[in-house]
Amino acid sequence: MSKSRLKKALSIITVTAITVLALVYSLWDVDFKKLSHVLSEGDYWVVIPINVLLFLFFWLKAIRWAAILRPVGRFTSYQVVPSMMIGFAGNNVLPGRIGELIRTVIFARRYAKPMTSVLVSIFVERLFDVIGVLAIYEIAIFMLGDVPASLKVGAWLIALLLAGILIVIILILWQPNLVLVLWDKVSFWLSEGLQKRMRGVINNAIIGLSALKSPQLVAVLLLTSLLKWALNCVMIWYSLDAYGSVVPIEITAIVLAVLSLASAVPNAPGFVGATQVAFVFALRPFGIDEEIAFAASVLYLVSQWIPVTIIGAYYFIVSGLDVSEVRREVEEAEELEEASAG
Repeated sequence: MSKSRLKKALSIITVTAITVLALVYSLWDVDFKKLSHVLSEGDYWVVIPINVLLFLFFWLKAIRWAAILRPVGRFTSYQVVPSMMIGFAGNNVLPGRIGELIRTVIFARRYAKPMTSVLVSIFVERLFDVIGVLAIYEIAIFMLGDVPASLKVGAWLIALLLAGILIVIILILWQPNLVLVLWDKVSFWLSEGLQKRMRGVINNAIIGLSALKSPQLVAVLLLTSLLKWALNCVMIWYSLDAYGSVVPIEITAIVLAVLSLASAVPNAPGFVGATQVAFVFALRPFGIDEEIAFAASVLYLVSQWIPVTIIGAYYFIVSGLDVSEVRREVEEAEELEEASAG
């Protein structure tokens, strides 16, 4: 077996194992008879507001990506939408968030832009997503006040992480070389391979963020990140409301934070398993029945999976793209991403 095939086989095994474990955890204490009753009594009209919010979510995401791409070229949100939606549809049907590389390949080819530049824009997008989710989590914990001790400890740790990220961004914007010097000094205890990989990640951040020295542009990226993840919290709220569980909106921010963390590990297509474990794990301390949490996770997942996949498939078809050619270019992009990361 070739090295690439072995790597793919190990990836499939890893994703399958993680997904199975996540579903087992999510369903461990579920009463299936009660779950069936909860599902049958659900108010599925909430799909309408969820999809309105989903439209606004992706509209903000398109505005933000177009802003991040300004160093590459001037693009409108309408121009970035087709490749963006194809990419997210790819995430829904393929494992390992491969849709992000598909998005990169299609956009770079369509507008004749360097693959590395588009890849860096995806990296910057992820960075601002992390900032947005962490900031909303901190706000939610502050507003809730009386929360389990573990969440308070987590809030302090996340506050430190968020402060660290913001300090690094400021340093990258104004003293990029100093960041690399500091990394080389503090990373001596890590293995050589990890040092190089993290140095590659920092290099990507420097390349991506160095073109964002405009305070107005950074403000736009932060604002759109906060707004789009706030919309996601409301979608989670509606998913729970469908089954009669009306929770404070702040609690949905905790679900969002756990979901973002669960989505960062190797995942099945559409984040099946990760979504379920996030809902059940995050809602359990607040007394939400496992049956309601699981049902809400399914509704949240399906209400997004269907429209995003349909729209992405539509754009793929009308673009006249060749599947085999896109697959080949995605494999090349994977190699490029690994090389750029160290």
